[in-house]
Amino acid sequence: MSARRNTLSGRWRRFRGDCRGALAIEFGFALPVLVLLTIGLFDLSILLWSSSTIENAAAEGARYAVVNGASSPSPASAGDVETYIRTQAVGVPATALNVDVTWQPNNQSGSRVTVALAYSHNFLVGGLIGLDPVTINKTSRMIVF
Repeated sequence: MSARRNTLSGRWRRFRGDCRGALAIEFGFALPVLVLLTIGLFDLSILLWSSSTIENAAAEGARYAVVNGASSPSPASAGDVETYIRTQAVGVPATALNVDVTWQPNNQSGSRVTVALAYSHNFLVGGLIGLDPVTINKTSRMIVF
């Protein structure tokens, strides 16, 4: 029994001062954290880009409704404005974008058009760390001329 104990303690003493492979183990601990941080940065970038795209699409939709008011040769309906907005929101899934176009009181000159957009952004790593989807709401108002 003591001979076996001596061989085990001898092996342990031999490996105790050996540092080979320590860097690989430390890298193995750090890599998942670095990967999650990198994906999180990409996800935050996509969220900011989506917000900017939706804001631009709302402004462009309101401008389209103003330029194509009732006094124009081809007046725009709410459906026309919605279709135009969906073409302007490049990169945002068209089915996930909620569009609401209203005129106060109508499509005549001097009326106010309001374009409201809502988009629910799902995070790439949200399921892993418990993030709920973020709803992006953007509104643009202009006067019809």
